[in-house]
Amino acid sequence: MRKIIVTIFLINVCFFAQAQISGILQTIEIEISGRPTWQKIIPLGKNGVLLFAKKDITKALAIRFDTNLKKVWETEVFLDVEGEPSFYSLDNKFVTFMFSENQGMYYQLFRIDLDDGKFENMGFELREYFQDQNYIYFDNQILMAGLNENGASFYKYNFKADVGELISAGLRGKTKVQYFKYLPEKNIIESLWSVKVLGYTNEKKKKGEFIKDAFVVFAKYDTTGKLIQKNIIHSSAGNFPLTASLTKIDSVTKIITGTYQSNTGNKGLFFSKIDADKTTLTKFYDYRILLKGTPNIDDEIVKKIANSHIFSPSEVSIDNNVISLGGTFYKSIYQVVSSSSPFYNNSNPYTANNPLFLNANFNNPHSQSKQVFKGYSYLNGLVANFDLEGNLMSQSRVDLSQLSPQLDVALAISSNKSVVTCVKGNLLIGNNLGFTNAKTFKLSDEEGDVKNAQYIPTYQGVRNWYENYFIANGSRIKFEVLKDKNAPKEKPSKRKKGQQQLPETNIKKIIYLSKVRSSEFY
Repeated sequence: MRKIIVTIFLINVCFFAQAQISGILQTIEIEISGRPTWQKIIPLGKNGVLLFAKKDITKALAIRFDTNLKKVWETEVFLDVEGEPSFYSLDNKFVTFMFSENQGMYYQLFRIDLDDGKFENMGFELREYFQDQNYIYFDNQILMAGLNENGASFYKYNFKADVGELISAGLRGKTKVQYFKYLPEKNIIESLWSVKVLGYTNEKKKKGEFIKDAFVVFAKYDTTGKLIQKNIIHSSAGNFPLTASLTKIDSVTKIITGTYQSNTGNKGLFFSKIDADKTTLTKFYDYRILLKGTPNIDDEIVKKIANSHIFSPSEVSIDNNVISLGGTFYKSIYQVVSSSSPFYNNSNPYTANNPLFLNANFNNPHSQSKQVFKGYSYLNGLVANFDLEGNLMSQSRVDLSQLSPQLDVALAISSNKSVVTCVKGNLLIGNNLGFTNAKTFKLSDEEGDVKNAQYIPTYQGVRNWYENYFIANGSRIKFEVLKDKNAPKEKPSKRKKGQQQLPETNIKKIIYLSKVRSSEFY
Protein backbone atom coordinates (compact mmCIF):
# COMPACT_ATOMS: atom_id res chain seq x y z
CA MET A 1 0.00 0.00 0.00
CA ARG A 2 1.36 3.33 -0.96
CA LYS A 3 1.75 5.74 1.88
CA ILE A 4 -0.06 9.02 2.14
CA ILE A 5 2.25 11.61 3.58
CA VAL A 6 0.78 14.64 5.27
CA THR A 7 3.28 17.42 5.89
CA ILE A 8 2.25 20.43 7.89
CA PHE A 9 4.11 23.68 7.72
CA LEU A 10 3.35 27.20 8.82
CA ILE A 11 3.64 30.16 6.49
CA ASN A 12 5.12 33.14 8.32
CA VAL A 13 2.76 35.97 7.36
CA CYS A 14 1.46 38.84 9.49
CA PHE A 15 -0.32 36.62 11.98
CA PHE A 16 -1.73 38.60 14.90
CA ALA A 17 -4.59 37.93 17.24
CA GLN A 18 -6.62 40.89 16.00
CA ALA A 19 -9.57 39.93 13.79
CA GLN A 20 -8.77 42.85 11.49
CA ILE A 21 -5.64 41.19 10.11
CA SER A 22 -6.12 39.11 6.97
CA GLY A 23 -3.85 36.49 5.50
CA ILE A 24 -2.99 32.81 5.28
CA LEU A 25 -2.75 31.38 8.78
CA GLN A 26 -1.62 27.88 7.89
CA THR A 27 -1.02 25.62 4.90
CA ILE A 28 -0.71 21.84 4.82
CA GLU A 29 0.43 19.48 2.08
CA ILE A 30 -1.17 16.12 1.35
CA GLU A 31 0.95 13.91 -0.93
CA ILE A 32 -0.89 11.21 -2.88
CA SER A 33 0.93 8.58 -4.92
CA GLY A 34 -0.50 6.35 -7.62
CA ARG A 35 -2.79 7.65 -10.34
CA PRO A 36 -4.49 10.60 -8.61
CA THR A 37 -7.17 12.45 -10.54
CA TRP A 38 -10.01 14.39 -8.89
CA GLN A 39 -10.53 15.67 -5.36
CA LYS A 40 -13.42 17.21 -3.42
CA ILE A 41 -13.01 19.80 -0.66
CA ILE A 42 -16.02 19.98 1.67
CA PRO A 43 -16.11 22.59 4.47
CA LEU A 44 -17.76 21.31 7.67
CA GLY A 45 -17.95 24.64 9.49
CA LYS A 46 -16.43 24.50 12.97
CA ASN A 47 -16.27 20.70 12.64
CA GLY A 48 -13.38 21.07 10.22
CA VAL A 49 -12.98 20.21 6.55
CA LEU A 50 -13.17 16.98 4.53
CA LEU A 51 -10.88 15.97 1.65
CA PHE A 52 -12.16 13.19 -0.62
CA ALA A 53 -9.71 12.29 -3.40
CA LYS A 54 -9.26 9.60 -6.03
CA LYS A 55 -5.77 8.17 -5.44
CA ASP A 56 -5.56 5.12 -7.70
CA ILE A 57 -7.49 3.01 -10.19
CA THR A 58 -9.44 1.25 -7.45
CA LYS A 59 -8.93 3.44 -4.39
CA ALA A 60 -10.07 6.74 -2.94
CA LEU A 61 -9.01 8.55 0.19
CA ALA A 62 -11.07 10.48 2.74
CA ILE A 63 -9.38 12.66 5.35
CA ARG A 64 -11.06 14.87 7.90
CA PHE A 65 -9.15 17.80 9.41
CA ASP A 66 -10.09 20.04 12.32
CA THR A 67 -10.19 23.84 12.10
CA ASN A 68 -6.41 23.96 12.70
CA LEU A 69 -5.92 21.60 9.73
CA LYS A 70 -4.78 18.77 11.98
CA LYS A 71 -5.80 15.32 10.80
CA VAL A 72 -8.70 13.80 12.79
CA TRP A 73 -8.98 10.55 10.82
CA GLU A 74 -8.05 9.03 7.47
CA THR A 75 -9.95 6.34 5.56
CA GLU A 76 -9.08 4.50 2.36
CA VAL A 77 -12.03 3.11 0.41
CA PHE A 78 -12.30 0.72 -2.52
CA LEU A 79 -13.66 2.74 -5.43
CA ASP A 80 -13.47 1.39 -8.97
CA VAL A 81 -15.54 4.20 -10.51
CA GLU A 82 -13.70 6.31 -13.06
CA GLY A 83 -15.23 9.77 -12.64
CA GLU A 84 -15.78 12.00 -9.66
CA PRO A 85 -19.03 11.77 -7.67
CA SER A 86 -22.09 13.10 -9.42
CA PHE A 87 -23.35 14.68 -6.17
CA TYR A 88 -22.81 14.60 -2.45
CA SER A 89 -25.10 15.04 0.53
CA LEU A 90 -24.13 16.30 3.99
CA ASP A 91 -25.77 16.26 7.42
CA ASN A 92 -24.52 16.47 11.00
CA LYS A 93 -23.53 12.81 11.14
CA PHE A 94 -22.71 11.56 7.64
CA VAL A 95 -21.48 12.64 4.24
CA THR A 96 -22.64 10.56 1.26
CA PHE A 97 -21.28 10.49 -2.29
CA MET A 98 -23.19 9.14 -5.27
CA PHE A 99 -21.50 7.66 -8.33
CA SER A 100 -23.25 6.50 -11.48
CA GLU A 101 -22.02 4.05 -14.12
CA ASN A 102 -23.13 3.10 -17.61
CA GLN A 103 -25.07 6.31 -18.20
CA GLY A 104 -26.82 6.05 -14.87
CA MET A 105 -27.93 2.38 -14.94
CA TYR A 106 -25.98 1.41 -11.83
CA TYR A 107 -25.49 3.67 -8.82
CA GLN A 108 -23.09 3.43 -5.91
CA LEU A 109 -23.60 5.34 -2.69
CA PHE A 110 -20.74 5.82 -0.24
CA ARG A 111 -21.71 6.89 3.25
CA ILE A 112 -18.89 8.08 5.54
CA ASP A 113 -19.31 8.68 9.27
CA LEU A 114 -17.91 12.13 10.06
CA ASP A 115 -16.99 11.09 13.61
CA ASP A 116 -14.64 8.20 12.85
CA GLY A 117 -14.36 7.82 9.07
CA LYS A 118 -16.08 4.43 8.92
CA PHE A 119 -17.80 3.95 5.58
CA GLU A 120 -20.55 1.89 4.01
CA ASN A 121 -21.04 1.15 0.32
CA MET A 122 -24.51 0.59 -1.12
CA GLY A 123 -25.69 0.12 -4.69
CA PHE A 124 -28.79 -0.26 -6.85
CA GLU A 125 -29.83 -0.46 -10.50
CA LEU A 126 -32.20 1.80 -12.39
CA ARG A 127 -33.23 0.54 -15.82
CA GLU A 128 -35.99 3.03 -16.59
CA TYR A 129 -35.36 6.28 -18.48
CA PHE A 130 -34.29 8.84 -15.90
CA GLN A 131 -31.72 11.67 -15.93
CA ASP A 132 -30.48 12.05 -12.37
CA GLN A 133 -29.69 15.64 -11.30
CA ASN A 134 -29.46 15.56 -7.48
CA TYR A 135 -30.43 13.44 -4.49
CA ILE A 136 -31.03 13.31 -0.75
CA TYR A 137 -30.39 10.41 1.60
CA PHE A 138 -32.52 9.80 4.70
CA ASP A 139 -33.90 6.87 6.74
CA ASN A 140 -31.94 4.26 4.75
CA GLN A 141 -33.43 5.41 1.47
CA ILE A 142 -32.50 7.71 -1.36
CA LEU A 143 -34.68 10.14 -3.30
CA MET A 144 -33.15 11.23 -6.60
CA ALA A 145 -34.51 14.27 -8.42
CA GLY A 146 -34.26 14.45 -12.18
CA LEU A 147 -36.05 14.29 -15.49
CA ASN A 148 -37.87 11.68 -17.55
CA GLU A 149 -39.97 11.87 -20.69
CA ASN A 150 -42.87 13.39 -18.76
CA GLY A 151 -40.94 16.18 -17.04
CA ALA A 152 -39.62 16.56 -13.50
CA SER A 153 -39.60 13.30 -11.59
CA PHE A 154 -38.16 11.44 -8.60
CA TYR A 155 -36.70 8.00 -8.22
CA LYS A 156 -37.10 6.66 -4.70
CA TYR A 157 -35.12 3.62 -3.59
CA ASN A 158 -35.37 1.87 -0.22
CA PHE A 159 -32.14 -0.01 0.54
CA LYS A 160 -33.68 -2.12 3.31
CA ALA A 161 -36.62 -3.31 1.21
CA ASP A 162 -34.58 -3.32 -2.04
CA VAL A 163 -37.46 -1.58 -3.84
CA GLY A 164 -37.45 1.45 -6.12
CA GLU A 165 -40.10 3.47 -7.94
CA LEU A 166 -40.42 6.47 -10.26
CA ILE A 167 -42.61 9.32 -9.00
CA SER A 168 -43.83 12.41 -10.86
CA ALA A 169 -42.64 15.71 -9.37
CA GLY A 170 -45.65 17.53 -10.80
CA LEU A 171 -43.73 19.84 -13.17
CA ARG A 172 -43.99 19.60 -16.96
CA GLY A 173 -41.37 20.70 -19.47
CA LYS A 174 -37.61 20.42 -19.68
CA THR A 175 -36.61 20.72 -16.04
CA LYS A 176 -33.34 20.87 -14.11
CA VAL A 177 -32.91 20.75 -10.34
CA GLN A 178 -31.13 23.81 -8.94
CA TYR A 179 -31.53 23.15 -5.20
CA PHE A 180 -32.65 20.03 -3.35
CA LYS A 181 -32.58 19.73 0.44
CA TYR A 182 -34.23 17.61 3.10
CA LEU A 183 -35.33 19.43 6.28
CA PRO A 184 -35.47 16.74 9.01
CA GLU A 185 -37.03 19.06 11.59
CA LYS A 186 -40.05 19.55 9.30
CA ASN A 187 -39.77 16.23 7.44
CA ILE A 188 -40.19 18.00 4.11
CA ILE A 189 -38.04 18.65 1.04
CA GLU A 190 -37.37 22.10 -0.40
CA SER A 191 -36.33 22.43 -4.02
CA LEU A 192 -35.69 24.82 -6.88
CA TRP A 193 -36.27 23.84 -10.51
CA SER A 194 -35.57 25.65 -13.76
CA VAL A 195 -38.27 24.90 -16.31
CA LYS A 196 -38.21 25.38 -20.08
CA VAL A 197 -41.49 25.04 -21.97
CA LEU A 198 -40.75 23.76 -25.46
CA GLY A 199 -42.62 24.51 -28.66
CA TYR A 200 -42.30 23.22 -32.22
CA THR A 201 -42.70 24.92 -35.58
CA ASN A 202 -44.19 21.60 -36.73
CA GLU A 203 -46.17 20.51 -33.68
CA LYS A 204 -47.49 17.34 -35.30
CA LYS A 205 -44.04 15.96 -36.20
CA LYS A 206 -42.30 17.57 -33.19
CA LYS A 207 -39.77 19.33 -35.43
CA GLY A 208 -38.28 22.79 -35.23
CA GLU A 209 -37.89 22.88 -31.44
CA PHE A 210 -37.76 26.26 -29.69
CA ILE A 211 -38.27 27.57 -26.14
CA LYS A 212 -41.71 29.14 -25.65
CA ASP A 213 -41.16 30.11 -22.02
CA ALA A 214 -38.69 29.67 -19.15
CA PHE A 215 -39.18 30.18 -15.44
CA VAL A 216 -38.03 29.00 -12.00
CA VAL A 217 -40.16 27.06 -9.50
CA PHE A 218 -39.67 26.89 -5.74
CA ALA A 219 -41.44 23.72 -4.59
CA LYS A 220 -41.97 21.84 -1.32
CA TYR A 221 -42.54 18.06 -1.20
CA ASP A 222 -43.15 15.48 1.48
CA THR A 223 -40.77 12.53 1.72
CA THR A 224 -42.93 10.43 -0.61
CA GLY A 225 -42.41 12.98 -3.41
CA LYS A 226 -45.89 14.49 -3.15
CA LEU A 227 -46.04 18.18 -4.10
CA ILE A 228 -47.14 20.33 -1.15
CA GLN A 229 -46.66 23.90 -2.41
CA LYS A 230 -44.98 25.77 -5.23
CA ASN A 231 -44.12 29.35 -6.21
CA ILE A 232 -43.29 30.36 -9.77
CA ILE A 233 -40.77 33.07 -10.67
CA HIS A 234 -42.13 34.06 -14.06
CA SER A 235 -40.40 35.67 -16.99
CA SER A 236 -40.93 39.41 -17.20
CA ALA A 237 -40.49 41.94 -20.01
CA GLY A 238 -38.78 39.33 -22.15
CA ASN A 239 -36.35 38.23 -19.38
CA PHE A 240 -36.35 34.47 -18.72
CA PRO A 241 -34.91 33.01 -15.45
CA LEU A 242 -32.63 30.04 -16.18
CA THR A 243 -30.81 29.03 -12.98
CA ALA A 244 -31.44 29.68 -9.30
CA SER A 245 -30.15 29.42 -5.73
CA LEU A 246 -31.95 29.85 -2.42
CA THR A 247 -31.12 32.11 0.56
CA LYS A 248 -33.31 32.05 3.67
CA ILE A 249 -33.79 35.34 5.51
CA ASP A 250 -36.14 33.98 8.19
CA SER A 251 -38.92 31.41 8.53
CA VAL A 252 -41.21 33.21 6.04
CA THR A 253 -38.86 35.15 3.72
CA LYS A 254 -36.68 33.60 1.04
CA ILE A 255 -34.49 35.20 -1.62
CA ILE A 256 -34.05 33.47 -4.99
CA THR A 257 -31.14 34.61 -7.15
CA GLY A 258 -29.87 33.26 -10.43
CA THR A 259 -29.12 33.89 -14.08
CA TYR A 260 -31.48 34.96 -16.85
CA GLN A 261 -31.47 35.59 -20.58
CA SER A 262 -33.56 38.15 -22.44
CA ASN A 263 -35.32 37.70 -25.76
CA THR A 264 -32.74 40.12 -27.23
CA GLY A 265 -29.83 37.88 -26.17
CA ASN A 266 -28.65 39.90 -23.17
CA LYS A 267 -27.81 37.98 -20.00
CA GLY A 268 -27.48 38.80 -16.32
CA LEU A 269 -28.63 38.02 -12.77
CA PHE A 270 -32.11 38.22 -11.27
CA PHE A 271 -33.25 38.82 -7.68
CA SER A 272 -36.60 37.48 -6.49
CA LYS A 273 -38.30 37.51 -3.10
CA ILE A 274 -40.79 35.01 -1.67
CA ASP A 275 -42.67 36.29 1.36
CA ALA A 276 -45.26 34.16 3.19
CA ASP A 277 -45.35 31.68 0.27
CA LYS A 278 -45.97 34.44 -2.30
CA THR A 279 -43.55 35.77 -4.92
CA THR A 280 -43.56 39.50 -4.17
CA LEU A 281 -40.90 40.89 -6.54
CA THR A 282 -38.42 39.98 -9.27
CA LYS A 283 -35.73 42.33 -10.60
CA PHE A 284 -33.22 41.80 -13.42
CA TYR A 285 -29.66 43.16 -13.74
CA ASP A 286 -27.69 42.96 -16.98
CA TYR A 287 -24.06 41.77 -16.91
CA ARG A 288 -23.20 45.06 -18.62
CA ILE A 289 -24.01 46.68 -15.27
CA LEU A 290 -22.59 43.98 -13.03
CA LEU A 291 -19.24 43.71 -14.85
CA LYS A 292 -18.37 47.39 -14.66
CA GLY A 293 -14.87 48.06 -13.43
CA THR A 294 -11.37 49.20 -14.28
CA PRO A 295 -10.30 48.80 -16.99
CA ASN A 296 -13.66 49.23 -18.65
CA ILE A 297 -15.08 46.36 -20.73
CA ASP A 298 -17.04 47.35 -23.82
CA ASP A 299 -20.70 46.26 -23.87
CA GLU A 300 -20.17 44.06 -26.90
CA ILE A 301 -17.25 42.31 -25.19
CA VAL A 302 -19.46 41.67 -22.15
CA LYS A 303 -22.04 40.01 -24.41
CA LYS A 304 -19.32 37.83 -25.95
CA ILE A 305 -18.08 36.81 -22.48
CA ALA A 306 -21.62 35.90 -21.39
CA ASN A 307 -22.20 33.85 -24.57
CA SER A 308 -18.85 32.01 -24.59
CA HIS A 309 -18.51 31.38 -20.84
CA ILE A 310 -20.64 29.77 -18.13
CA PHE A 311 -21.43 31.74 -14.98
CA SER A 312 -20.73 29.73 -11.83
CA PRO A 313 -22.39 31.32 -8.77
CA SER A 314 -20.71 31.42 -5.37
CA GLU A 315 -22.57 30.74 -2.14
CA VAL A 316 -24.75 33.74 -1.26
CA SER A 317 -23.92 35.65 1.94
CA ILE A 318 -26.23 37.80 4.10
CA ASP A 319 -25.33 40.31 6.83
CA ASN A 320 -27.24 43.29 8.24
CA ASN A 321 -29.99 42.80 5.63
CA VAL A 322 -27.47 43.03 2.78
CA ILE A 323 -27.44 40.17 0.27
CA SER A 324 -24.00 39.60 -1.27
CA LEU A 325 -23.73 37.32 -4.26
CA GLY A 326 -20.99 36.67 -6.76
CA GLY A 327 -19.51 34.18 -9.14
CA THR A 328 -17.08 33.54 -11.95
CA PHE A 329 -17.16 33.10 -15.73
CA TYR A 330 -15.40 29.97 -16.97
CA LYS A 331 -15.11 27.78 -20.06
CA SER A 332 -13.49 24.47 -21.00
CA ILE A 333 -10.11 24.53 -22.72
CA TYR A 334 -8.46 21.87 -24.89
CA GLN A 335 -4.98 20.85 -25.96
CA VAL A 336 -3.70 19.20 -29.14
CA VAL A 337 -1.91 15.87 -28.51
CA SER A 338 -0.28 13.47 -30.94
CA SER A 339 -1.31 9.89 -31.68
CA SER A 340 1.86 8.69 -29.96
CA SER A 341 0.42 10.07 -26.74
CA PRO A 342 -1.31 7.51 -24.49
CA PHE A 343 -4.22 9.96 -24.24
CA TYR A 344 -4.96 9.91 -27.99
CA ASN A 345 -7.38 6.97 -27.95
CA ASN A 346 -8.51 7.53 -24.35
CA SER A 347 -7.28 3.99 -23.63
CA ASN A 348 -6.59 4.67 -19.97
CA PRO A 349 -9.69 5.96 -18.18
CA TYR A 350 -7.61 7.29 -15.29
CA THR A 351 -5.35 9.45 -17.43
CA ALA A 352 -7.41 10.13 -20.55
CA ASN A 353 -9.13 13.50 -20.43
CA ASN A 354 -7.27 14.21 -17.19
CA PRO A 355 -5.47 17.56 -17.34
CA LEU A 356 -2.81 16.30 -14.94
CA PHE A 357 -1.23 14.21 -17.68
CA LEU A 358 -1.66 16.19 -20.87
CA ASN A 359 1.63 18.07 -21.06
CA ALA A 360 3.99 15.15 -21.58
CA ASN A 361 6.34 15.60 -24.53
CA PHE A 362 5.70 13.26 -27.46
CA ASN A 363 7.94 14.01 -30.43
CA ASN A 364 6.87 11.75 -33.28
CA PRO A 365 6.84 13.82 -36.49
CA HIS A 366 4.71 11.21 -38.29
CA SER A 367 1.95 11.00 -35.69
CA GLN A 368 -1.55 12.33 -36.01
CA SER A 369 -3.04 14.74 -33.49
CA LYS A 370 -6.35 15.74 -32.02
CA GLN A 371 -7.79 17.90 -29.25
CA VAL A 372 -8.31 16.56 -25.74
CA PHE A 373 -9.77 18.23 -22.67
CA LYS A 374 -7.21 20.23 -20.68
CA GLY A 375 -9.10 21.99 -17.91
CA TYR A 376 -11.00 25.17 -17.20
CA SER A 377 -10.20 28.81 -17.80
CA TYR A 378 -11.71 31.43 -15.48
CA LEU A 379 -11.89 34.89 -17.05
CA ASN A 380 -13.75 37.28 -14.73
CA GLY A 381 -15.47 37.31 -11.37
CA LEU A 382 -18.08 39.64 -9.93
CA VAL A 383 -19.57 40.55 -6.56
CA ALA A 384 -22.86 42.44 -6.12
CA ASN A 385 -24.67 43.71 -2.99
CA PHE A 386 -28.46 44.05 -2.79
CA ASP A 387 -30.89 45.20 -0.13
CA LEU A 388 -33.88 43.03 0.77
CA GLU A 389 -36.00 44.71 -1.88
CA GLY A 390 -33.62 43.68 -4.64
CA ASN A 391 -32.07 47.10 -5.19
CA LEU A 392 -28.44 46.98 -6.35
CA MET A 393 -26.32 48.79 -3.76
CA SER A 394 -22.83 48.20 -5.17
CA GLN A 395 -20.89 45.90 -7.48
CA SER A 396 -17.29 45.12 -8.37
CA ARG A 397 -15.41 43.06 -10.95
CA VAL A 398 -12.15 41.15 -10.70
CA ASP A 399 -10.19 39.80 -13.68
CA LEU A 400 -9.00 36.28 -12.92
CA SER A 401 -6.92 34.75 -15.75
CA GLN A 402 -7.17 31.53 -13.74
CA LEU A 403 -6.53 27.97 -14.96
CA SER A 404 -7.74 24.89 -13.10
CA PRO A 405 -7.46 21.15 -13.91
CA GLN A 406 -10.98 20.53 -12.61
CA LEU A 407 -14.12 22.58 -12.03
CA ASP A 408 -13.80 24.43 -8.74
CA VAL A 409 -15.13 27.40 -6.76
CA ALA A 410 -12.81 30.28 -7.63
CA LEU A 411 -14.53 33.07 -5.65
CA ALA A 412 -16.07 33.05 -2.17
CA ILE A 413 -17.77 35.66 0.03
CA SER A 414 -18.02 35.75 3.82
CA SER A 415 -20.77 37.35 5.90
CA ASN A 416 -18.48 40.24 6.86
CA LYS A 417 -18.32 41.40 3.23
CA SER A 418 -14.87 39.93 2.56
CA VAL A 419 -14.05 38.26 -0.75
CA VAL A 420 -11.32 35.73 -1.50
CA THR A 421 -10.68 34.68 -5.08
CA CYS A 422 -8.13 32.79 -7.18
CA VAL A 423 -6.26 35.02 -9.64
CA LYS A 424 -3.51 33.64 -11.89
CA GLY A 425 -2.95 30.78 -9.46
CA ASN A 426 -2.60 33.10 -6.48
CA LEU A 427 -5.02 33.98 -3.69
CA LEU A 428 -6.48 37.50 -3.62
CA ILE A 429 -8.11 38.73 -0.41
CA GLY A 430 -10.27 41.81 -0.84
CA ASN A 431 -13.73 43.09 -0.03
CA ASN A 432 -16.84 43.33 -2.10
CA LEU A 433 -16.61 47.11 -2.32
CA GLY A 434 -13.62 46.63 -4.58
CA PHE A 435 -10.23 44.95 -4.98
CA THR A 436 -8.06 48.09 -4.97
CA ASN A 437 -6.38 47.33 -1.64
CA ALA A 438 -6.53 43.56 -1.97
CA LYS A 439 -3.71 41.37 -0.66
CA THR A 440 -2.12 38.67 -2.82
CA PHE A 441 -0.69 35.39 -1.50
CA LYS A 442 1.23 32.73 -3.44
CA LEU A 443 1.97 29.06 -2.97
CA SER A 444 5.15 29.47 -5.01
CA ASP A 445 7.28 32.29 -6.44
CA GLU A 446 7.86 30.24 -9.57
CA GLU A 447 6.34 31.70 -12.71
CA GLY A 448 4.12 29.30 -14.59
CA ASP A 449 2.67 29.12 -18.08
CA VAL A 450 0.34 26.78 -19.93
CA LYS A 451 3.11 24.20 -20.46
CA ASN A 452 4.39 23.89 -16.91
CA ALA A 453 1.43 25.12 -14.82
CA GLN A 454 0.62 21.63 -13.55
CA TYR A 455 4.09 21.27 -11.99
CA ILE A 456 3.99 24.53 -10.03
CA PRO A 457 1.94 24.93 -6.83
CA THR A 458 -1.08 27.13 -7.56
CA TYR A 459 -4.37 27.88 -5.86
CA GLN A 460 -7.40 26.52 -7.73
CA GLY A 461 -10.38 26.91 -5.38
CA VAL A 462 -11.62 28.72 -2.30
CA ARG A 463 -14.71 28.42 -0.09
CA ASN A 464 -16.09 30.29 2.89
CA TRP A 465 -15.42 27.97 5.84
CA TYR A 466 -16.97 29.58 8.93
CA GLU A 467 -17.32 33.18 10.17
CA ASN A 468 -14.57 35.18 8.43
CA TYR A 469 -12.40 32.13 7.69
CA PHE A 470 -11.96 30.53 4.26
CA ILE A 471 -10.46 27.23 3.10
CA ALA A 472 -8.36 27.47 -0.09
CA ASN A 473 -7.02 24.54 -2.09
CA GLY A 474 -4.34 24.09 -4.72
CA SER A 475 -2.17 21.37 -6.20
CA ARG A 476 0.79 20.39 -8.32
CA ILE A 477 2.04 17.08 -9.70
CA LYS A 478 5.41 15.45 -10.06
CA PHE A 479 6.60 12.33 -11.89
CA GLU A 480 9.08 9.79 -10.54
CA VAL A 481 10.78 7.24 -12.80
CA LEU A 482 10.36 3.81 -11.21
CA LYS A 483 12.50 1.71 -13.53
CA ASP A 484 15.79 0.71 -11.95
CA LYS A 485 18.69 1.64 -14.22
CA ASN A 486 20.78 -1.27 -12.86
CA ALA A 487 18.08 -3.85 -13.58
CA PRO A 488 18.65 -6.30 -16.49
CA LYS A 489 17.51 -4.89 -19.79
CA GLU A 490 14.33 -6.36 -21.15
CA LYS A 491 14.09 -7.56 -24.71
CA PRO A 492 12.83 -4.57 -26.68
CA SER A 493 9.32 -4.92 -28.00
CA LYS A 494 8.49 -4.15 -31.59
CA ARG A 495 7.57 -0.53 -32.07
CA LYS A 496 6.75 1.56 -35.07
CA LYS A 497 9.50 3.71 -36.45
CA GLY A 498 9.86 6.90 -34.45
CA GLN A 499 7.73 5.66 -31.55
CA GLN A 500 9.23 6.28 -28.14
CA GLN A 501 9.31 3.83 -25.24
CA LEU A 502 7.94 5.73 -22.26
CA PRO A 503 9.60 5.01 -18.89
CA GLU A 504 7.55 3.56 -16.08
CA THR A 505 6.66 6.40 -13.75
CA ASN A 506 4.91 7.01 -10.49
CA ILE A 507 2.69 10.07 -10.34
CA LYS A 508 2.45 12.09 -7.18
CA LYS A 509 -0.11 14.77 -6.61
CA ILE A 510 0.51 17.36 -3.92
CA ILE A 511 -2.72 18.89 -2.60
CA TYR A 512 -2.48 22.12 -0.61
CA LEU A 513 -5.05 23.29 1.92
CA SER A 514 -4.76 26.79 3.38
CA LYS A 515 -6.69 28.33 6.23
CA VAL A 516 -7.39 31.95 5.33
CA ARG A 517 -8.64 34.74 7.55
CA SER A 518 -10.20 37.82 6.00
CA SER A 519 -10.27 41.37 7.24
CA GLU A 520 -13.44 43.07 8.41
CA PHE A 521 -14.49 45.79 5.98
CA TYR A 522 -17.19 48.25 7.00
